[in-house]
Amino acid sequence: MVSMLLFTILAGIVDLSTFFRTSYQVNTAARAAARTAASDPMASTFASGAAAQVASALKGTDPARVTKIWVYKASTATGQPVSGAACSSQCVRFTLDGSGNVNGSTGAWSNRSACAGGTVDAVGVLVEYRYNAPIVFFDEGLITDRTVMRLEQVSSTSTCVSS
Repeated sequence: MVSMLLFTILAGIVDLSTFFRTSYQVNTAARAAARTAASDPMASTFASGAAAQVASALKGTDPARVTKIWVYKASTATGQPVSGAACSSQCVRFTLDGSGNVNGSTGAWSNRSACAGGTVDAVGVLVEYRYNAPIVFFDEGLITDRTVMRLEQVSSTSTCVSS
């Protein structure tokens, strides 16, 4: 009876620790992607660079379990996509293939603004991962993390609005 109780506690500790490790990796991936997108907002590859950061940060996890990678124009008040919860516009969506490579994107976010002394958009990155527990607890739970950062301002002598 005591050994069953101890085994259950041990299984819970193992599951909980791997759940927290995976949650930390998802959080790190979202933060790294937001930093990448915010640092060079006028680059045509700003969104795909952010998705590549997610793939890199999630090495060691099962890439097929990444269900969402969104790079979107964020509301500065809420951090949510300005186009609503479905992220229907001003949003670029990615997935990872079974090898952890970024698949093609859907959607677009044109007209990003990072004008010094003017309007500066915020970029949001959402990463969603379906957790696979090593034993039984927390199995198939969704781990979702979102990070929002303001785009770095571009000097007034450069192009500060993407087309």
